[in-house]
Amino acid sequence: MMMKTIPVFSPDLGIDTIRHLSETLEIGWLGMGKVTKEFEERISEFLELDGRFVVATNTATSALHLALRGIGVGEGDEVITPSFNCVADQHAIKMAGGEPVMCDILEENLGIDCKKAEELISEKTKAIIPLHYGGIPCNQKEVFDLAKKYNLRVIEDCCHAFGTRINGKKLGSYGDIAFFSFDAVKTLTSIDGGCIILKNKEEFEKIQHMRLLGMDKDTLERYKNKRSWVYDVDTEGYRYHLNNVMATVGISQIKRIDEMIESRRSVCKSYSEAFKGLQKIEVPNTDFENISSFNYVIRVYDNKRQDLIDHLKLLGIETGIHWTPVHKFSYFSESKKGDLTITEKIADEILTLPLHSNMKQESIQRVIDGVTSFYK
Repeated sequence: MMMKTIPVFSPDLGIDTIRHLSETLEIGWLGMGKVTKEFEERISEFLELDGRFVVATNTATSALHLALRGIGVGEGDEVITPSFNCVADQHAIKMAGGEPVMCDILEENLGIDCKKAEELISEKTKAIIPLHYGGIPCNQKEVFDLAKKYNLRVIEDCCHAFGTRINGKKLGSYGDIAFFSFDAVKTLTSIDGGCIILKNKEEFEKIQHMRLLGMDKDTLERYKNKRSWVYDVDTEGYRYHLNNVMATVGISQIKRIDEMIESRRSVCKSYSEAFKGLQKIEVPNTDFENISSFNYVIRVYDNKRQDLIDHLKLLGIETGIHWTPVHKFSYFSESKKGDLTITEKIADEILTLPLHSNMKQESIQRVIDGVTSFYK
């Protein structure tokens, strides 16, 4: 009898999600509306925001594009970000009219290397986008200090880290600008979606208008499940709003988010405890106590990654590779970049293991047994 395959990611949706969807569909207001506003309010409450603003979007890529345009990134501007990330960030920079500048990462946390980032700063540099990879914080203070030194904006990519704390504060509750992803495989999903967290009210209002075709009054009316037929278009605009249907899935998820984060944290701890004695792999450099993890990644040494992938596949265990560095893609091959020695090294070693919210113990043990059996 064949064992059921364990996927890398699996959404944790239940009857509550179906109930939320049914109620929203019955109301009949399917576009952006009251439910979108409620989701934004619940995000604000969960992230413990004080004096900050949430703008929900249809994707995290849209969120970053809006953030970049909101701070004025345009033609000729450069934005420094790790090559070791999803290509969405670099595409968003291009969409805004800017040019991505690829920076290296640190081995200790796979976050941006600020010393190398400083070497890439020019008179064209407008912003830095650091990533908190796998929910594990980058060297955030160094990023903030670097930005202050050169008068740069910081847009934190928190797509892997909804709920991660640094020094007791949740990401997004302080700093400059942050954005999150709620796509199909993230810890919290709205099927597709994202949000921006802003501290500047003027930028918030501008981005809120940009999200819905630049219209200046319609958002507030739609939050009431109504329309404003008299409005001005006072800025550039896009169709980046999150609709009620996707937002209601997000609400059903965020009501359980503490439980889901804790369950994933437990899996990560179990993996690290089981694998820390193996000589040929390296586990993440964290105890996961304050971490909200989107993925769990090991580093596989001695060019054995493909062999381990094949071994686990035979056991019905899927794996992933997050990510192929962006500078390796043909479209970005001519982009400005610095020394990427660590990025090149990490790219050949990383392997993503299955991680789900409320993952079954049987599946956790199968993954552990599968990896450890490879090294016996």
